[in-house]
Amino acid sequence: MKKKLFLILCLSLSSIIDFAQGLQVNKKWGKPTQQELTMTEYAADPDADAVILYNKVEAYYTIRSNGFLVTNQVRCRIKVLKPDGKEWGNVSIGYWDHETNHEIREKVVGLKGTSYNMENGTVVKAKLESSMIHEERLDKEQKQIKFSMPKVQVGTVMEYEYRIESEIFYDLRDWYAQSSIPVLYTEYSLSVPEWFKFSIEESGVNRLDKEQGGGSINLGNEVIPTNDCTFIGQNLPALKDDDFVWHAKDFGSKITHELRGIYVPGQVLKNYTANWEDIDKTLSDDADFGGRLKKSSPLKEEIAASDIPSITDKKARALAVFQLLQKKVRWNGEYAFEAKSASKLLKEGTGTNADINFLYINMLRDAGVEAMPVLLRKRSRGRLPLTHASIKYLSTFVVGIQDTDSTLCYIDASVEAPSLNILPPELLVERARVYSPKGQGFWVDLQKVANGKEKKVIQGKLDSQGLLTGLCNNVYNDEEAAWVSKKWREAKDSLSMISSMKERDGIDITKYQRKSIADKTFTVRETIGFTKQFDTAGDQIYLNPLVLIPMKENPFKSEKRDLPVEFPYCQQETLNVMIELPAGYQVEDIPSPIALEFDGMTARVIYRQQNNQLAVQYRMEVSKLFYYQNQYADLRSFFDKIVESCNQILTVKKL
Repeated sequence: MKKKLFLILCLSLSSIIDFAQGLQVNKKWGKPTQQELTMTEYAADPDADAVILYNKVEAYYTIRSNGFLVTNQVRCRIKVLKPDGKEWGNVSIGYWDHETNHEIREKVVGLKGTSYNMENGTVVKAKLESSMIHEERLDKEQKQIKFSMPKVQVGTVMEYEYRIESEIFYDLRDWYAQSSIPVLYTEYSLSVPEWFKFSIEESGVNRLDKEQGGGSINLGNEVIPTNDCTFIGQNLPALKDDDFVWHAKDFGSKITHELRGIYVPGQVLKNYTANWEDIDKTLSDDADFGGRLKKSSPLKEEIAASDIPSITDKKARALAVFQLLQKKVRWNGEYAFEAKSASKLLKEGTGTNADINFLYINMLRDAGVEAMPVLLRKRSRGRLPLTHASIKYLSTFVVGIQDTDSTLCYIDASVEAPSLNILPPELLVERARVYSPKGQGFWVDLQKVANGKEKKVIQGKLDSQGLLTGLCNNVYNDEEAAWVSKKWREAKDSLSMISSMKERDGIDITKYQRKSIADKTFTVRETIGFTKQFDTAGDQIYLNPLVLIPMKENPFKSEKRDLPVEFPYCQQETLNVMIELPAGYQVEDIPSPIALEFDGMTARVIYRQQNNQLAVQYRMEVSKLFYYQNQYADLRSFFDKIVESCNQILTVKKL
């Protein structure tokens, strides 16, 4: 009896300790615990807007009279902790439903949901009603179901479940253990008939527990053994996209699958695998893609009547076509893969980048310039896989223009200025595929064509009261020019842009001019007249000689980072400053030159004083775009040193 009491006491104590250490995993569906209902923050991440308490996906096969069906049973429970967390009550489920090819079809069934709220100490339930569920077609291949959970507020626990029944049994969905909010518990179980030979790959920095076993499914009187596997993740941190990672899920814990083959006893092996040459062929046979590329444009006669076909230089001819195109249509801000007809685009005057890019390729054809789509997946959607090829991974394309037999130039309709090899950072992927109707496509790295340059020259005169009167001439090239243009284009008005510049640099702007030059390269020139007041004390002036400080603070503030660091494109920044000091004043101590280097990055600051002239040069160059997590501490330290150099104050004193 004493032993029994002692055991009960130990178990109770263990439960109390576990409760104190963290939130308990609740695997019972439809029964949120008191702890889940009353929690106000997630201890492992107090800043989290919401937390996934429980997420379970079961993928399994069943056999029907006309073949196999693979089902993904999904159950998810989420706790809303802060106002922004209410967005997690708006859910979208994407699935495949081809308009004409009935072999590419999925359906969502069994969708149910409940929200739970504590009101005056009582749990109040709100059911997901059919009126809250909406279906829409995204394109000819995809649909989505959208729903909003009822009565979602801070403190709500919500549960929803559904099944995706897929006839695409040879293509298993990837499973992501992590999300943009933390995950308390997640589980993925997979049961595959032994006839199917999948390569299953686990990746990510957070370890998943793995359990393997076996089962069976029935085919009439025959029992087919299955290979079963379960992956479990607990207390997984949030994967948050930031300014230095394009698609956090690329690096999170996930399971991907690639079918090697199907081996049915007594039958010939059926191969469902596809490579990217097969994708080229599929697109070539598609009337809306390959067929579209062979057409002339509705502007063929206008092009023939113009001087464009007589332009000898191929790049100049391509740019002239693009200039004509921009007079006819404008980008609506959306990226796409499929497109509406050219006649409809010209009638409406606006369209996606795919709409306009298709028309541009047709126009180039009319002007005697060879061009082709360069297929890609936007950076924010993740990397395009090399091995398991599928059209579903493609999200848009840019136009590749044949410059020579071995080189291409690139352009996209979303770029405002008609210039070659300037693409939005979203499209600067390291892995894009040049489409070939004959299945002879090849891979290109679009990051290698992109470069941004920024050069600033400041000339100023400092008076004895610490007031600097200066003129700044800025020249932005290529990607930096496109970035500056985009900022001005998206600004509310010129006044707000000028105001933000004044606030950022601590200056009063007395003059501002901007001019854009678009040709084979893109350049933006700025001229800024300004004054800036520096602190003084008696006959001393405390001067930051860089004036318009290139880097005020370190962009990498966190001491630790679970994700790699990705920069958008290679870039160079140069700042030359020449300041005339007041008569009889000199810098007290001229700092020694500063030269910093770190794995593809360099920075330097050089000071020089001659008579009453102070000259400073700052230069930073980034020639590498990707840094692993284990490099983060050194990268952060490198930027700390740059910030320290940029914020150095010199004492200018009267002799």
